[in-house]
Amino acid sequence: MCRELFVAYPLAVQPVGPGETLCSMVLMLQDGVHDGFFILSHDFSQDMSTFWIWSWPGGSVVDIEANGTADIPAAAASAVMHGVPIPRDGSLFGWTPGGAIAALVVVYAEYTPTNPEPSWAVMPLAGIPKAQWPPFTGDPLFGHWSWEPGRAGTIISIDDLIAGNPDTVFWVDTKAILGSDCCVVSHDLADPRGYKLRRGRYVYYQALEASKPVPPLNALLADPDKVDLAPRFERSR
Repeated sequence: MCRELFVAYPLAVQPVGPGETLCSMVLMLQDGVHDGFFILSHDFSQDMSTFWIWSWPGGSVVDIEANGTADIPAAAASAVMHGVPIPRDGSLFGWTPGGAIAALVVVYAEYTPTNPEPSWAVMPLAGIPKAQWPPFTGDPLFGHWSWEPGRAGTIISIDDLIAGNPDTVFWVDTKAILGSDCCVVSHDLADPRGYKLRRGRYVYYQALEASKPVPPLNALLADPDKVDLAPRFERSR
């Protein structure tokens, strides 16, 4: 089952270190008994794969071996059998209620003092009606993430689209103005699957709800400290 998780959910797999033989994923468990997050690691540097699992962010490590005889703790076993993989840290998805992307969804799955648990940020396109925002806007990550909308085409990964179009999609530090960063797109991008990432400003929903003034697109694109996201996603591929 550990192996199947890494095969079935490639968007959740995070390479670890400079080599290509160790990777991990974060599992979200909600079984009513062991609710929480777990990290599952896979080492395939040897002929026989080895897996480890521990509770987020630094619980006791449990070895899972193909021919092992040791008992697996109930929490670890439940995480593997019933846990839902979380997309890897920094993943960027598009919410597509129609042919165009109406909002971006950024996933945070790496422990930091400001993000002690996995979370997501919903960033609608500034200026669109609130009715076009994702229905899960404002929901916590726990218990609400599902891979089914992705498989149905309403949530799509746009990492590859951004990686293939440098100098187009940027991350801009707007914390002083909006209370959070924003993402800007300099021109429309057509996705091979038929979707369109539209030119504009994608802003954290709470800033839009508070009617904070969003700087013009040209002003944000003129920011010398903006970060081109293409190289980052090219490396992750």
